Amino acid sequence: MDNLQLLSLFVTALVWFVIGLFSSWLIYRAITVFILKRPRVSWRQVERHRYIKCLKIATAAAFAILLLTLPFHLWIGASYRRLMPWYVMPILLSVLMVWTALELYLSFSMSARLQRSTFKKVMLTITVALLVPASSYYLVTLPQIFTYPAGQECMMLDLPVKGEWSAGHAGGSKKVNYHCALRAQKYAMDITKVNVEGAFYKGEGGKVEDFYTTNQPIYAPASGTVVRVTDSFENSTVMSEEKVKTNPAGNHVVIEIAKDRYVFLAHLNRGSIVVKEGDHIKSGDLVGKAGNSGNTSWPHLHMHIQDIPVIDNRNAIAYPYRFATIERKRWFGWAKVVGGFLLRNDVFRAIGK
Repeated sequence: MDNLQLLSLFVTALVWFVIGLFSSWLIYRAITVFILKRPRVSWRQVERHRYIKCLKIATAAAFAILLLTLPFHLWIGASYRRLMPWYVMPILLSVLMVWTALELYLSFSMSARLQRSTFKKVMLTITVALLVPASSYYLVTLPQIFTYPAGQECMMLDLPVKGEWSAGHAGGSKKVNYHCALRAQKYAMDITKVNVEGAFYKGEGGKVEDFYTTNQPIYAPASGTVVRVTDSFENSTVMSEEKVKTNPAGNHVVIEIAKDRYVFLAHLNRGSIVVKEGDHIKSGDLVGKAGNSGNTSWPHLHMHIQDIPVIDNRNAIAYPYRFATIERKRWFGWAKVVGGFLLRNDVFRAIGK
C-alpha cells in the first residue's frame, strides 16, 4: 500500500468519523426534542437570564451563517475532497446541514436545565466562543472563493486538454489555489484527468501509470510561438519527497501568445514533446503528453501565464486567463460557460469532447 492510498484512507476515515459524530449528536437532539419532548421555552418569554439570551442570539447568528456558507467552503474550498470516494462529501455536507438547521431552530428556545444548571451555561459559553469566530471566518472568507479578475482583464484561452478533468488548485485566491502565494503563479491551475466517478487514479495509485492523467495529450491553449522547451527529466515517483530544485516545472513548454505573455505547460512526460523552440503553432495543436516530471506529488498538468519566458518566482508577474467556451460542473450538473474560469474541485471538459 503506497503513501497516496494511505493518505486517502486516512482522510476518508477521518471524515467518516466526523459524519458518525455529528449523526449521533443529531439523532440524540432529535429524540430529546421531538420524541421525548423535553420542555423548552422561547428565550423571548424568559424575563431573567439576559446573559443566556445574549448567548442564544449569538448562537442563532452563528448557525445561520454556517448554514449559508458551509456548502461553499466544503464543496468548493476543501482540498481533501478529491482524495475521498465521490459520495463521502455529499453525505458529510448533508449531515452537517441538517445538524446546523436543527441547532439553528433550537437556538430560539432554551431548556429548563439550561436555566438552572451552571454547567450548561458554561458549555453554552464555550460553544459560542468556538462558533462565533468560526462562522465569522467562513463569512468573511466566502467572497475569496469566487474572487477572480473580470473578463476584460483576462487572456482568453482554449482548454489544453480533452475529456473530463478536475481542478485540484485553481482560482484567484489562496482559499482555492495555493499558487496565489506566489506572484509569478497567482492564477496557475493544476488539473488531473478523472473517470466517470471523479477518481483521478486507479488501483493503489503507487505508480505513475496508475493515474488517468499520465500520457494524456496536451494541446496549445492559444496560438503563438514556442520559445522554450525542456524535455530531459524522468518522471518523479508518486508522492516523492525529493524536490527538483534545478527545474521544478520538469519537462515543460513555454508559448509566447502575446507581447510579454507566456503560457507555461509543465510536468510533461519525457520524450513526448512534439514541438521545438521557434515553432509557430495554433491553438489546439498537440504539444506533448502529461507526466509527473519536476516537483509534483502525482501526475497532473500545471498551466499559468506570466510576463517572462523563464521560471522566476521572485520577479515574474502572473496574469489571469479564462476559457472561451467550456462545459463545467461546479455543483451537480453540467453547464456551458462562455469566458469561464476554474475553481478548486471544478470538473470540466471542452464542448463536445
